Amino acid sequence: MKTLIRIICLVLMIVSFIAYIARASAFPIASANLLPWSLWFFLFAFANILLWQRVMKLLSFSLLVIWFYAFTASIVPETSTAKLDLSSIERTPDAFVEAGEAIFKGKGKCLTCHTLDPSAPKGRCPDLTGIGTRAATRKPGMTAKEYFIESAYEPEKFLVPGYGKIMPPVWKAPISLSNLEIETVIAFLQSQGGEVDLTPFEPPVDTGSAAVGVEVLPPILTGDPDRGKNVFVNGAKCVACHNVAGLEKPIDQTLDEGVEVVAAPELTDIAALNSLRYIEESILKPNAEIVSGYGSASVRVGGAAVQGTLVSQDSEQMVLRIKAPDGSETERTILFSELEPEPIEELVNLKEKGYFWVQATPADATAPISGELVEEDEESITLKVGDETQTISKSDVKVQVTVTTFDDDEPIVGELVSETDDEVILNVDGAERTIDQFDVDTMESSRAFGKRLAVTSPMPSNFPQLLSVADMNDLLAFLTTLTGEAAGETAAAAEGAEAAEPVPAE
Repeated sequence: MKTLIRIICLVLMIVSFIAYIARASAFPIASANLLPWSLWFFLFAFANILLWQRVMKLLSFSLLVIWFYAFTASIVPETSTAKLDLSSIERTPDAFVEAGEAIFKGKGKCLTCHTLDPSAPKGRCPDLTGIGTRAATRKPGMTAKEYFIESAYEPEKFLVPGYGKIMPPVWKAPISLSNLEIETVIAFLQSQGGEVDLTPFEPPVDTGSAAVGVEVLPPILTGDPDRGKNVFVNGAKCVACHNVAGLEKPIDQTLDEGVEVVAAPELTDIAALNSLRYIEESILKPNAEIVSGYGSASVRVGGAAVQGTLVSQDSEQMVLRIKAPDGSETERTILFSELEPEPIEELVNLKEKGYFWVQATPADATAPISGELVEEDEESITLKVGDETQTISKSDVKVQVTVTTFDDDEPIVGELVSETDDEVILNVDGAERTIDQFDVDTMESSRAFGKRLAVTSPMPSNFPQLLSVADMNDLLAFLTTLTGEAAGETAAAAEGAEAAEPVPAE
């Protein structure tokens, strides 16, 4: 009889374990108080541990451990990624603000980069304390709600000074908020110091066509996340600077000559916040978009070059974190008014080169025009001078020339009138001066002067040469698994699977 009871308990334990894994309906079906198979398995496993001898005890205990981890994993997603049902939400400020806060802190993943506490450590994106009021001051002529709508659907249209283009359009994958979800988040942001306006609006972009584009574009290449993890750790050695939850850094890892360990953004949830295009661009073109607080800046102040990490900036000043030879770090605040103008030889791609203030003299003017660089195209530049803007033709500016001759100790500085193979004619203090080309030692010319803030990424730019196509593909496959879970969990989830489907370029 005792042996029969043991066998029955063993069979029931195995049956209940299989039923639990297969997600079978609770038993008994006819009862009003249904017992889930997870509970049946626990009871029978515990009974087998008491009834059987050593070998069966070990088997029962092993299954119990597997059940415990499977049960724990099954309930975590239900608590951490719970979906909010907005189908029956009342169109009232309180209901929208409450739902928007839940999405802001949950599905929208906004707190990953933003903060709601001015005393908190600086995030990748601006602090949103009091944004309900401040949003109306971001862009002239735009209300707070209009600014929120543009920021959600077209965040690249306006960048807060000091922050790069890193915020993804939240209506696109991988965040994929619906229009109603975005509307509730906007209501929550309006409540941060402002009034909630629930007037319906039409999205400024066609969200439907984008969804179709994501569905019809298949992956061109596939990679292996496990091999990509090895590239991340041992190949490109990204782990030396970037942290990933659950992924340990190798001890005494040797880096290539000229490469040093620097502070770099954490990548635990990089795939949950950014498209595959952004991740790929960050590897191949690290200077295209630099996360705020991680760029290296170089400026000239008081005749000396100052280098450091750009911590923050606004319209008037910047803060650099400067590392001393002994390894200590200090922060230095530098006013933009303190920066020294430097000569600009060619008026090409000024904004890309970091110029934000330009001084140029039109050919028909006697005095230079200087101001904030507002716009630039192939033919002209537009400067903000006082409360007005002035457009200057690039081909119609006076060229400033500095000539050093073999005979004169002091350089000759003037406006270029003409230049031939035989002579150079300059306008020096209102009078023309002719200089023989055979007497010229050096000659430097500039079409304008400008102040600039050159920010570069400390990340090596030679990965296109170091990584093969296969390595790059595997690395991207691994990075697409980083959605906020521990590295060990993501690797297990990705085992045997192909790389995630690429998100189309914006």
